[in-house]
Amino acid sequence: MKRITFAIIMAVLFFVVLNFVYCNLDDATFGYNVMFKFRVLGLLNIQSVPIPLGFALLASFSIGMVAIALLEALPSFFKTLEIRAKNKRIRQLEKELTLVRSMVDSKQEVQMVRTIDAEEKESD
Repeated sequence: MKRITFAIIMAVLFFVVLNFVYCNLDDATFGYNVMFKFRVLGLLNIQSVPIPLGFALLASFSIGMVAIALLEALPSFFKTLEIRAKNKRIRQLEKELTLVRSMVDSKQEVQMVRTIDAEEKESD
């Protein structure tokens, strides 16, 4: 259900962006120079070079698509780390189980040998 919802949202987003581009294909609109400014009370004053509006829209759309892909990938990355940690713990517990089984088997063998030796001494 998540994938269907995501696909619908992406289709609507693509439609809106492409419709915006189609309706504003003239040079006057996309050729309009945009300048980004950032000021902090006289401490910092940053301005970008004039950038065409079409390039700014294309860059922001592309950055947004990459950001969405990264945000979608983060949960699977953490799940992979969790699975690796659990697999490591499972291997550790399997080694301990094998060791305990071998210890139990060796104790049973020792007890069987003692029982056989005791029976042989009684029969003599």
